[in-house]
Amino acid sequence: MRSGPIQRTARCLLCLLAVPAQAAAAQQAPAPAPPGGGRGVDEIFREVFGRERPPVLEDTYPVIVDGVNAGLFRIRPDDTAGQGSVEGRFVGSILADLTIGELRAKLLRLGEQETVGFAQLVQAGVSARFDPAALTLHIGIPLGARGTRHIDIRRLREQANVEHARQARVSGYLSARAGAALVESSRTAAEGFEDLAAEFDLALNVGRVVLEAEFGYDSERAREWSRGDVRLVHDDREHLIRYEAGDLSLGRGPFRSSNRIGGVAVFRNFGIDPYRNIRPIPSRDFVLEQAARVEVLLNGAPLRTLDLPSGNYNLRNFALVPSAANDIELRITYRSGETVVLLYPAFYDLDLLESGLLDFAANVGLPYDDEEGLRSYDAGNYNAVAYARYGLSPTLTAGLHWQGDRTFDTVGTDVVWASPVGTIGVNASTNVRDPAIGSSQITVQYRWRDSDRSLDRTIDGLVTMTGARYRTLDRFFGQSPIALQARVRAGQTIGHDGRLQLYGGYDRGRDGSGNRRYGGGSYTHQFAFGALTFGLEHRDGDRRELAARTAFSVPLGRARLGGSAETSDHSVRLDYRVPTLPGVGGFGYSASLERRDGGDRQSLRADYIGNRFEAAIAQRAESFFSSGTRRDLRTEITFGAALVMADGHLGVGRPIRNSFAIIAPHRAAREYGIAVEPRSGFASTDTRYSAYSGALGPAVIPDLAAYFDRTLQVHAPDAPAGTSTGDRVFSVRPGHRAGYFLLVGDERNVSVAGNMVDRDGDPVAYASGFAEEVGGNAGREPIPVITNAAGRFFIEGVEAGKSYAISLDLKGSAARVVLEVPADIAGIHALPAPVVLDMDVEPPAASKENGS
Repeated sequence: MRSGPIQRTARCLLCLLAVPAQAAAAQQAPAPAPPGGGRGVDEIFREVFGRERPPVLEDTYPVIVDGVNAGLFRIRPDDTAGQGSVEGRFVGSILADLTIGELRAKLLRLGEQETVGFAQLVQAGVSARFDPAALTLHIGIPLGARGTRHIDIRRLREQANVEHARQARVSGYLSARAGAALVESSRTAAEGFEDLAAEFDLALNVGRVVLEAEFGYDSERAREWSRGDVRLVHDDREHLIRYEAGDLSLGRGPFRSSNRIGGVAVFRNFGIDPYRNIRPIPSRDFVLEQAARVEVLLNGAPLRTLDLPSGNYNLRNFALVPSAANDIELRITYRSGETVVLLYPAFYDLDLLESGLLDFAANVGLPYDDEEGLRSYDAGNYNAVAYARYGLSPTLTAGLHWQGDRTFDTVGTDVVWASPVGTIGVNASTNVRDPAIGSSQITVQYRWRDSDRSLDRTIDGLVTMTGARYRTLDRFFGQSPIALQARVRAGQTIGHDGRLQLYGGYDRGRDGSGNRRYGGGSYTHQFAFGALTFGLEHRDGDRRELAARTAFSVPLGRARLGGSAETSDHSVRLDYRVPTLPGVGGFGYSASLERRDGGDRQSLRADYIGNRFEAAIAQRAESFFSSGTRRDLRTEITFGAALVMADGHLGVGRPIRNSFAIIAPHRAAREYGIAVEPRSGFASTDTRYSAYSGALGPAVIPDLAAYFDRTLQVHAPDAPAGTSTGDRVFSVRPGHRAGYFLLVGDERNVSVAGNMVDRDGDPVAYASGFAEEVGGNAGREPIPVITNAAGRFFIEGVEAGKSYAISLDLKGSAARVVLEVPADIAGIHALPAPVVLDMDVEPPAASKENGS
């Protein structure tokens, strides 16, 4: 991000405070006292420039509300009377929405004004202070008047004017993971090394058309090498459509299933715009009495980590799994170390589409099978899957779907309706070549949630009736073993810390497969130390039994201890996990014990994240402490790395998840290593980085999520002050399996500090102007030049071995001098002798002479 002239001028002023000691040392003069020394900004300015600091001008500045950046707004900072103001749009549309009650009403009224004074905000009940040093407006809202802040888990789209880095035109990678097992003792396998296996993931992106392929190796198979999916992929970003050719990933919606197909496909892919809401938004309210870190998990998988100040919050827009039971977990860690875990259920998401939105897919090709590492396609048949769904209204979505091959065509319709008594989904389909009840299937789903959030009552259910001749592509034998399937579940919050859930089900089989009934319940209670769950279930199928289950989960700082016990198989499990910290040097480990009828299992595992690789080692024992015939003890080692390329630039890094970025220092500054994406633990001063440059080349970020915004901050810890490599920020939004090559710094790695005098040796005080390279790049912005009372100046961002013309305005008179920058230098260069102007200037007043 290139600095503007105002920012560069500001840095120039600040650098004048920092360079006197260096410049003076170069001239063998006594060093001045360190700048600052407890003095205020105004006092330092008077000392450096010999006059009062000019007022900060009206402009757009950041506004910080309770520690959170609310954006840029037009502000008139405090004048001499202390009466600054902010634009009324911020007060009425942003600040008022963060408050409740009488304060909200006052702010809404104030927001009708074109500008709102700081004094008016204070009188209304909030604090308002403009920081002239940081150039930010700080707003504080009393805790009791804070409204609920909405946090979108799938983040809202960033401002449209954010400039994203350019994606590489040609990029690719080869990502590999390999593992081997050392059998130490076994009754089922020979001792020694066994089963060397590896998986290779390749991708080549040319002009946003991606060739992706998977290959595998297994030393235990008769055919050691095997091919996985190979396909071409192109995403139409404007229309949110994905095109595929090859082994298809199969775009399909709810109620649809299919076999594996090699062919062509076109389907709507809403993941191309992950910031768009396409269905009703689930949400959860919670309150923080003090600042805390909140970890959000969905079905046990981490979604997002938030550092939040105290206040009321509404967490919404979870990416729920369609037509499934979802569990949302919030882990709240306060600065004191106290940890609180909140558990919420989120039941069926029935895929309501917003009104006017069309979802569709069409897949057609040849079915295939993998056998002993060989993939074979059935040229004598075809498989096809297609559907279209449309949002008819905010509460009604309907669609049609079809799947078939040479022997059948199953066609159906589905409807999802958010009725006043709950959400209802119906899907019905039949084989149109043999239309009858026996070749049809109907599924009805239901979901209801009580509007009383304190009770949080929920009911969800499902009933499916399937004919004996009903056909789908993933049903190889053409007949469903279950004629009727029914499921129901109900839950309610008990008190503040408990939740009760009851459930039941019935399966009616056909052709002698028998019937099965079950029913039970569970209760989870959140204690100060963790969560306990108790469950009881009655089963009536092949055999009748009453099974009990208990489980616990206890957070221990970063670690977690969990366990369970079940009576059905007399099993007991115990797990201890310390998750791997993100960033280079991240280390995590786990241990588990399990004992059940017929055997036991134990395991120890450690994971490590390196700069260029990932590695893990695990020891597993099965029936080792019992007399079973499956006694086995082995150690497994896994390792992963990747070779990446973007626009001809190569890098080595950890295995690629989807997209990646290569970040390299400019050749003129490549002797200085760079570190990318600083990460610090909560309430910790330790800083980790996601990647470093080094002997194996540039830094590589391996885990960019396709179509999600990511900000990559780059530091250069070893670079001297004054170079161009440090503190850069890149914003990226990668496509599918895309790569970036990001260059840090340029040739301008020198900053010059010196003194400027006239022909009589008097300092050239309070002069301003600019410096331009002689015969250089005309497209570059001029570099600001300012002198203080002693004639000192600081020029940032010049190139070694170049000449620069300095043009100054001296009280209406123009002056020009050429400065030669020595070759083979970097950082701050203190000139050994003053720069002499061939003219006479009026010396500064005695009261202004300082800093020499």
